[in-house]
Amino acid sequence: MSRIGTLSQEQIKEINRVNVINIIKKNKEITKHEIARLLKLSIPTVTSNINTLLEEGYVIEAGVAESTGGRKPVILRFNANARYSFGINISPDRISIILINLSAEPIHTVNFMYRREYSFYDVLEMIEEEVLRMLEEFRISKSDVLGLGLSLPGLVEEDKLILENAPNIGVRDFDFSEFQERLGIKVFIENEANVAAFAETIEGKNKNMSNVVYVSVTEGVGTGIIIDNQIYKSKHKKAGEFGHMRISDENMKCNCGRTGCWELFASKRALFKYYKEATGVRVSSLDNVFIRSKLKEPKVKIAINKYLDYLFIGIENIVLGLNPEYVIIGGELGKYKDEMLDFVNAKNKFKSAYIEYEGTRIIFSDLGDKGSLIGAALLPLQEVFHYKKSVL
Repeated sequence: MSRIGTLSQEQIKEINRVNVINIIKKNKEITKHEIARLLKLSIPTVTSNINTLLEEGYVIEAGVAESTGGRKPVILRFNANARYSFGINISPDRISIILINLSAEPIHTVNFMYRREYSFYDVLEMIEEEVLRMLEEFRISKSDVLGLGLSLPGLVEEDKLILENAPNIGVRDFDFSEFQERLGIKVFIENEANVAAFAETIEGKNKNMSNVVYVSVTEGVGTGIIIDNQIYKSKHKKAGEFGHMRISDENMKCNCGRTGCWELFASKRALFKYYKEATGVRVSSLDNVFIRSKLKEPKVKIAINKYLDYLFIGIENIVLGLNPEYVIIGGELGKYKDEMLDFVNAKNKFKSAYIEYEGTRIIFSDLGDKGSLIGAALLPLQEVFHYKKSVL
């Protein structure tokens, strides 16, 4: 195998292909000579890649540009609807499905409840039925679907398609290979906080963040780590389990079997507990907590401020341990960005869209509570728009 430097010819070819399709996608319309100039590639290299992309349907010809001398150049247009991708987010109380095109534009989204009496096989059967229904409704062939990404609330072995442990939904050592074969669509799996972090770096307002820790607040607390634009999981695939770091000596038992875990004090269930303790009112959704007309009530303030104290104990530990560029607070809590910022700024006596600690910017998610869903849908697109795997 011929090599140039540390890259093989095959790797260079793949890098060129990815760069060409990305430059067309970014510009929407562009000519061959503009591509060659911007990427500093030879015309034959660009032509070869364009011919392949035209054949595969990722690019179409869209007329001709004005001539600058000689033959008029052909305008190339990115075809966002050449392929599609599904994203599925499975949480302890809800299942969300999104269908997107190559530009990550949503085609359709559905949500349904995850009931405790469902078996995980029941859940996958419902997902399969809904996916097939959507394909039929939008007249999309399975061959035009790059894959189906699954965002899961637990430890995953993505290469083996195995969900190792998801205590909040009671699933352990589940193999998705049979589901993939039955569905007839390539399946990708990843932890929900990891894919949410991934989505923020691609689709969030602060795009191109290269070093990030994403804190996902749901039934538990999950964290996803991005280092140098790649999801960091470690050799044993267990990095980032900050939700189970010990922050208290209280003898409260966690689903993981340990006591004093951060998620016992900073999950949405913990917020519900503080709310009831302060107000005497039992709530079961974050919408009930963040009712605008009640947020100024002293007892409500006590509950939310107590919650924030615990949330930021864990964030402080993360910053001291990793010192990332950004910590992003998301998950279901991300939907209440404005309300949370009001409380955080009031506690710190300043007004800002972010908090800074030890050089790390702490911000709330731009994708609200949709980060994991969008991130799951982006997983299959990696094979088209990235030349290296985004997992370390």
